[in-house]
Amino acid sequence: MRAHRGRFAAMAGVVALVTALTATACGDGDDDSGGGGGGTTTLTINTFGTFGYKEAGLYAAFEAAHPGVKIVENVAEYNDHHNNLVQHLAAGSGAADVEGVDEGFMAQFIATPDQFVNLLDHGAGAREADYAKFKWSGALSADGKSLIGLGTDVGGLAMCYRVDLFEKAGLPTAPDQVGALWPTWDQYFATGLKFRDANTGATFFDAGTNVYNAQVFQLAESYYKPGTEDLQVGTNPGVRAAFDTTAKAIQDGLSGKMVAFTDDWSNALKNGTFATLTCPAWMVGYLKTNAPDTAGKWNMTSVPGSGGNWGGSWLVVPSQSKNKDLAAELVDFLTLPENQIKVFKAIGNMPSTVEAINDPSVQSFTEPFLNDAPTGKIFGESALELTPQFQGPKHGPIRQAIEHGIQAIEQENTDPAKAWEDALAEAERAAR
Repeated sequence: MRAHRGRFAAMAGVVALVTALTATACGDGDDDSGGGGGGTTTLTINTFGTFGYKEAGLYAAFEAAHPGVKIVENVAEYNDHHNNLVQHLAAGSGAADVEGVDEGFMAQFIATPDQFVNLLDHGAGAREADYAKFKWSGALSADGKSLIGLGTDVGGLAMCYRVDLFEKAGLPTAPDQVGALWPTWDQYFATGLKFRDANTGATFFDAGTNVYNAQVFQLAESYYKPGTEDLQVGTNPGVRAAFDTTAKAIQDGLSGKMVAFTDDWSNALKNGTFATLTCPAWMVGYLKTNAPDTAGKWNMTSVPGSGGNWGGSWLVVPSQSKNKDLAAELVDFLTLPENQIKVFKAIGNMPSTVEAINDPSVQSFTEPFLNDAPTGKIFGESALELTPQFQGPKHGPIRQAIEHGIQAIEQENTDPAKAWEDALAEAERAAR
């Protein structure tokens, strides 16, 4: 551990000790944080999906180093999590001590830095060299005076597929041969027609939203003109093309018509009811935690198109937290390069610190769950070459609006032209 981290930990450790002694003397905990009596301080952390901290043993390690501290994690579906956080920030209460925030919502949150603890006041400036410029600046206020979060991971893009279902459909199963089936999205959908016609009893992909988002995250520009707050949702031909090709694939019977990340979707992962899954690095964690019995049935290959990045998150401390100092220390601890490596090996989330990405144990890592796919190489190369897509202040809500249009096609048989019109109107409302 570098010296600057030691100073940060020592400073926060003193604060934590004082906090613990004060809690013991007062005989009560922090009501809004769920603390109890007897000197116990409860730190709450709200996340979406699988961040991997429990699986990597990091919560237990932090608790062991901080007697009297208990960490409680609450996990929600992606959209629900972020919508809840927006509401809690507006209300001034209800947020956890630590919150996970996806890249699609960071621009919205850094516009109101007063709603979050400035981690620069807690020694986090010493961590700047750990990150690529885009990951550091992604949590920095416009005036550069407030850092509201520290980066956890980056997305990268790949495609996971069920080896058994491909074999049943008479398609190749080796990763290089599968990747050769779909150098483009048009060829991916053409492969889907072949899979459909093989009558395996499964659909080709899970949900139109996952296929749509992968295409959009490969674009040089998406919902905003880069560097501005000027919307181009309805005028960007790449966004419209992604919507239209996804709508056609749904109508062609390639989609399982799932709502991604719901319980039904998780059950479908377990039951093998679809054959391909758009696989950003963090999706590996979803597979391993939601469908552990499918180990060895999946493999990974290249995504159609030109690589790209989907996702990547930060940990933030809302200013309404009653345990700001301890929460800031937890954020620092969970995002250290050595701990990002532990998370990667436990559940597959690709580190966002340069040191961790370049670590030989990451670069050479193969994932047993995915038939020993070289996930370290696949996602590591993507992370090091990443050119982040500009995302304006309401990127997240706009994305939700377009997803609602795709789900209307899948769930309600809405005509694609009407679904696009409705989604565009919702997106424009969301951006106001």
